[in-house]
Amino acid sequence: MSKKFCKSCVLSESEYFHLSSTGLCKLCASPNLNSHIFVKPDTLALENLIKKIRYNGKGRKYDCVVGWSGGRDSTHLIVQLATKLNLRCLAVFGKTPFTPPEIIRNVRTIAEKLNVDLIEVDTPAHHQTVARFCLEQYKKTKAPIFINLACASCKYINMSIFKIAHEYNVRSVVYGGNRFEYLPSGPASVDINAEDRYSFFNMVKDNLLRISKGIYVLLRNPAILRYLGVFLKASLLYVNQYTIWFRLVYPKIFRFDYYHYADWNESEVEETLRIFEWALPEDCTSTWRADCIFEAVKNTAFLKQLGFTYSQALYSNLIRAGKLSREEALRRLSQEGISEPRLKKALEICGLDTDVLK
Repeated sequence: MSKKFCKSCVLSESEYFHLSSTGLCKLCASPNLNSHIFVKPDTLALENLIKKIRYNGKGRKYDCVVGWSGGRDSTHLIVQLATKLNLRCLAVFGKTPFTPPEIIRNVRTIAEKLNVDLIEVDTPAHHQTVARFCLEQYKKTKAPIFINLACASCKYINMSIFKIAHEYNVRSVVYGGNRFEYLPSGPASVDINAEDRYSFFNMVKDNLLRISKGIYVLLRNPAILRYLGVFLKASLLYVNQYTIWFRLVYPKIFRFDYYHYADWNESEVEETLRIFEWALPEDCTSTWRADCIFEAVKNTAFLKQLGFTYSQALYSNLIRAGKLSREEALRRLSQEGISEPRLKKALEICGLDTDVLK
């Protein structure tokens, strides 16, 4: 990890991310880039959204389908919805080849404790093949976009969630998306600095920007043509629950991210994990992104290419939002690091060794 950090957050300088003459990164120097991320919790809006879910659930078996990765935020979400709000939830657990066995046990055990019906879905069979292809292309080109594309198959879980909601006649879908995880300057990011980031108009704009960026990436990396269909679906149709595709195909299903309205409090989330005996996976150094061992691959690649990890980006957002001190963020980064055993295991699943990231 670079020793030259932004004076305000914990992003480190690299050839992709320069610090200003005052020692600030461009995100700290330009607050407008973060304005749509740090919207204050809106209790009234959340209450109205929950009322809408209850209304949509009248006469049906379930009030909502809940996307559950088994990670800390989505686990806290399902507990909140099922216990605090007493919603009748149908949980959809998305599994990948990189989901640790401890996470699978956590989900099954907690679902049983909550008396919540659970459906488990897997990513497509091409997941490992696509991930391997992307990592091999990354080794050849050193283009960071291939690290993001390696996770393209994960986006298919969104399609499964909507199909299940439609099949079970559920009119509401709830996700645990956390604003603080968003990085406006990542290799796959599309910058739309608007408070209503997921409005229909902004999603049309989002699609046009993604297509434009995709054409540029394709011209520079024509090997992408091999899995172009997978990448197009993941980037345009299934990238999130607000896409134009989902709106047109499932117009009667209401969807929203709980933490875009509720306050995200790390202490409360961690307490929920403790109460429900959520077990940290083996060789995992942090509860964040604990649900996927491929995070070690992404963090390793981005640290080499961008100069910082996803953890640095998250902690930097929390610092800017006043939810974490810079000193605590630096302490965590020094203790957590990248789990070498998780990195090795993820690459083994892809049939590769650590040389692919050198």
